[in-house]
Amino acid sequence: MSSKQKAVIHKFGGSCLADTDSFSKTLSIMKRFTGTPTVAVLSAFKGVTDQLLQLIRLALDDLAAAEAYCAKIEAFHVDMARQMIKDDSALKDALDFISIRFNKLLGATRDIYKGGLPPHLQDYVVSFGERLSTFLFACFLRSNGFPAEYLSGEVVITTNADFGNAMPIMDKTEEKVKKTILPVLEKGISAIVTGYYAETDDHLTTTLGRGGSDFTATIIANVLAEFYDPEVFFWKDVDGLLTANPKIEPSAMLIEDISYDEAKELAYFGSKVLHPICLRMTMDKGIPVQIRNFNKDLDATCTRISRERQETGSIVKSIACVENCEMITLQGAAMVSLPGIAARLFTIMARERINIMFISQASSENNITFVVSQQEGPLAVKALFEDRDFGKAWFDISREGTSLVAVVGHGMAFHKGIAGRVFTALGDAGVNVRAIAQGSSELNISLLIEPKDLKAAIHALHQKFIKTPAT
Repeated sequence: MSSKQKAVIHKFGGSCLADTDSFSKTLSIMKRFTGTPTVAVLSAFKGVTDQLLQLIRLALDDLAAAEAYCAKIEAFHVDMARQMIKDDSALKDALDFISIRFNKLLGATRDIYKGGLPPHLQDYVVSFGERLSTFLFACFLRSNGFPAEYLSGEVVITTNADFGNAMPIMDKTEEKVKKTILPVLEKGISAIVTGYYAETDDHLTTTLGRGGSDFTATIIANVLAEFYDPEVFFWKDVDGLLTANPKIEPSAMLIEDISYDEAKELAYFGSKVLHPICLRMTMDKGIPVQIRNFNKDLDATCTRISRERQETGSIVKSIACVENCEMITLQGAAMVSLPGIAARLFTIMARERINIMFISQASSENNITFVVSQQEGPLAVKALFEDRDFGKAWFDISREGTSLVAVVGHGMAFHKGIAGRVFTALGDAGVNVRAIAQGSSELNISLLIEPKDLKAAIHALHQKFIKTPAT
């Protein structure tokens, strides 16, 4: 047992801040942890980030339309403030903040119209969603007698300059958290922190990419683990991680306990509940994580993520999938004599900022199959054709749509013949496997199949491996 004081880090998404009822529910969650050092990390209000991206698109071509659209976004935030904040002093603070921030946003909009869109300026504009929602939420809490202090992302986290997908520089971030969040918590005040964005050493705004606000929460938890015994609560509009995609497999069930490694695999292979990079921050320090449904009772069952490898009676925890992706095959006799093919392939994809989700190479070394997202497929093929080696006539490069299925679970490492059972289940369902890959950890078996067979494959594997409750 840790001798450190417990602390909680809540991450609230946009759906947690939609109306009067959701604001009240969020307040009740915060009050439940009264007396425990608490950090709340917020996303933008639902839909606002998309609106800011639309504002950028308008600003590139039509300043008048962009200015009108900016006024529309401002009016929405003013309306939200007036609905949620009843205390006159707190409401004035909120309205003043909105006015100042939209003057800055309007200035950025005009800069885009005049000078184009450098990456740091795009990150700056889209950060306004979190700036506004978080400050308004802090004012809402104070208007309800709940002690809270607003902290903007740039005073908490320093990142590299990879705009749009930045990574934290942890030693500098640790110093910031010690100077900003720790003193707030020590005064018995909740720290209300903007998610999603941070800044470089040169004080340029960066964003943390997909799942950025979740990432903010786990970065903070990672640093606070030196001083507290933290736990992270992700409040979502889903129950947690499931044994399969419920839109594909109706009998999918909630996974109540899962290890970091298993959860990362599910996040990597299609689950949009969490981004795998978030779990790296908590796994490093052994910080427990809960994924909870904001729309359900506070004591409802949820997914708990920890270092423990929970035995559930099932060898497999979940059947994950990526419904639509691109399978690219590079084939040719010249590959046998050309050294470092895989290394060259990864170098080209890295240069184009394309993520490879799956790779399989025949033992004869005359072909490599790899998978990228559906959107990146054409770019990947184009990059290969333009390469001085791969683009030569003695290489065949093909691209076709595919579905990626991943059978995930720690139990697979301790049981023989799992791959055989997977193939048998798929064969009985009439599903043809195009390619297969398995890591040495035996944590997952990944398969490529035709998209038309995805539903049959998921159902067959779920029926074969997932232990359903007794009826």
